[in-house]
Amino acid sequence: MGRNASYWSMGASDWAGRMCITLEERFDIHSDRSVRLTTMVRLLRGEGAFGEHGSDQHEEHVRRLIDDLDESLAAQPGETVEEHWNNLMDDLGCQARTDEGVYLIPWDDHDAETWDEPGRTSTRPKESNSF
Repeated sequence: MGRNASYWSMGASDWAGRMCITLEERFDIHSDRSVRLTTMVRLLRGEGAFGEHGSDQHEEHVRRLIDDLDESLAAQPGETVEEHWNNLMDDLGCQARTDEGVYLIPWDDHDAETWDEPGRTSTRPKESNSF
């Protein structure tokens, strides 16, 4: 298991908390934005976007979206963390495996009142220049 094995041993909430801190530090973002990202990972995993459990595709998604999320995002081009995320979703082909949206709308357009509404869409948003 990767460096974030706590996802499996301590649970998704513990993983999300630790990953939020890592994302906030690495991308210099506020906690509300990091929670969007970890919420999306949890939603996509639950919706089957990782592929069939035990498959190579599933293992790659676990590695890139759970074990190494911060590194996977940093490896993608983009001006904002949302653009990094959307490029990662394209790279992994996630939208083709779920009926729900996998892309994040720009942060400036996001106005949900609860953490479980990450501002997702099934069509790729235009890139913005806001951080």
